[in-house]
Amino acid sequence: SPLVDRLQWFSQILDLHAQGEEEAVFPAVDRVAPLVAPLFVTDHREMDTMCEGMNQVVGAPDELAAARAAAVLHSHIRIHLAKEDSHLYPILRERMKPQEQAPMVGRMASKVPPQLMPQMVNWLYHLVNQDDRVTMTAVWKALMPEEVFAGVKQLIQGAVTTDDWSELTKRVPGLS
Repeated sequence: SPLVDRLQWFSQILDLHAQGEEEAVFPAVDRVAPLVAPLFVTDHREMDTMCEGMNQVVGAPDELAAARAAAVLHSHIRIHLAKEDSHLYPILRERMKPQEQAPMVGRMASKVPPQLMPQMVNWLYHLVNQDDRVTMTAVWKALMPEEVFAGVKQLIQGAVTTDDWSELTKRVPGLS
């Protein structure tokens, strides 16, 4: 069903997110703010457990159990992403230069298979704040081949409001 397909896609995106952070971001965080990354790894393991639970209840006769499991996962993810926005990524911005951050973003982006990029950009750009959009857009622009970024640029423009796009074009040199 479309719901099962969506949940499987979402589980895959969460897994890619966790892999990317654990391989690219957390080692850098450990160098500038020891003891922070393990808290986020714990969140990732909990999301893994929740996704496994979702897979078990989806399609089961008890639709209420599936709805509850989805609500709990949704809540956990929102809290996790808020912690990243308020703690993890500010630490990186304050303690690492943009050129030190760029390889991390590039490595995370490289985890996403091209066929998932449209859905991932749409989902991600709705969740992160404008500063993180600027960072991701600038890094992708710098790291991706021009023809690849041209397609991603269209995805980004379609994922944000007109005002947010206007601000992005002002803050990311050469985006417009």
